[in-house]
Amino acid sequence: MKRRAFLTLTAATLANRGFAQDGAMPAAALVHPAIPAKDARDLLMKDADGNPVSITDYAGRLVVLNLWGSWCPPCRREMPSISRLVDKVDPARITVLPLAFENGNATRVKVFYKTTGITNLPILLGDGQNLQSVLSLSRLPTTAILDQTGMHIATVAGEAMWDDDDTLAWLNRLAG
Repeated sequence: MKRRAFLTLTAATLANRGFAQDGAMPAAALVHPAIPAKDARDLLMKDADGNPVSITDYAGRLVVLNLWGSWCPPCRREMPSISRLVDKVDPARITVLPLAFENGNATRVKVFYKTTGITNLPILLGDGQNLQSVLSLSRLPTTAILDQTGMHIATVAGEAMWDDDDTLAWLNRLAG
């Protein structure tokens, strides 16, 4: 009984902290393990110029792969928190990759970044069919946490706050 009360109090504390700041829960409070872990190395991504980008380019680092679209209201609300996260993590240990689903249109991402003042995030474009076949994910926003070998180990589905202390501590523990 005491454990149940403790867990309820912890969840309520995280929820209140999250809703008070941005209207979203801290990502660490929303995480679900990816069981079984899936190999994300076959995920297709392109940069703003149409050049292929591979998850293997980030081997040895924990990858926070945020799946979003500029047309998606919860995604738009979440992106400033994703941007702030980049400034709070050690880039040698943790890489934040926003993967946009814009039908190959990098201009939409550029316009969104410009209007929101985001200057520290790369432009990466994804393919929805490939995403579904590789990671079995299709909802936006969703964030896949990939370990240092490119395995999808955890998922945060829905809008979340990424730059709070609890989420930073959780990501740093995963990064080792």
